[in-house]
Amino acid sequence: MIRGIYSSAMGMNVQSARLETVSNNLANVSTPGFKKDHVLVQSFPHLIQLSTRRPDSLPGAWQREVLGVTGAGAAVSQVVTNFSQGSLRETGNPANLALTGSGYFVLTDPENEDAIFYSRNGSFQVDSEGYLVNDHGYRLMGDGGPVQLEEDPVNFTVDESGNITENGTVSNTIYVVDFENPSNLQREGRDFYRAGEQEPQPVETPALVQRYLEGANVDLVEETVNLTTASRAYETGQKIIQAQDGMLGMAINSVGKLR
Repeated sequence: MIRGIYSSAMGMNVQSARLETVSNNLANVSTPGFKKDHVLVQSFPHLIQLSTRRPDSLPGAWQREVLGVTGAGAAVSQVVTNFSQGSLRETGNPANLALTGSGYFVLTDPENEDAIFYSRNGSFQVDSEGYLVNDHGYRLMGDGGPVQLEEDPVNFTVDESGNITENGTVSNTIYVVDFENPSNLQREGRDFYRAGEQEPQPVETPALVQRYLEGANVDLVEETVNLTTASRAYETGQKIIQAQDGMLGMAINSVGKLR
């Protein structure tokens, strides 16, 4: 009975993690380049091994025969990110860029040169110095350093390969990189990552689209269903614990009672 309470409590922990993850996905459904997370669950490490004894061929000899294992509920294995492509949305803003293939934009913090981030969010704007920056003020990197528009900050073009043209002259090329295992990237905030132990590799043939943004890869209907399912499962776990607690109380109060 105690094991049943533990199993139910662990199940509630799993549903709590799912609720947190799904809620975050829904909160970022409008965040450009956002990649949804989902929770992986595994059986809790087996605690008790059922066994029995049987006589061996020799008199007096005994041997344990494994019958099977019993677990103690489920546990969160890890939270993983789904890096699938989001749909493209036209904005008409020349500073908006979308990656239609693999890869990430490279961003640097002007106040900390060692802070390098990677993102699929191409929602940029031109700051007072002509740099293309994101909402945090991080500068978009090009092959020749941070992308800084030298002429008109409105009438510039970016081709599919990331070449930035101003007045008929290519001034810089947007630097796009990729990783061997994106699942090992470390999420920072809503829409950008750190490389961790991985080394970024330049994308030889990037695919960019100007005046578009990549949307979040979050399916609103699917995540709403997931939220409802996890919420109801959590409530069910609460009720099961209450019922088991009641039965445990009855057992304690009834054992040894003479009638």
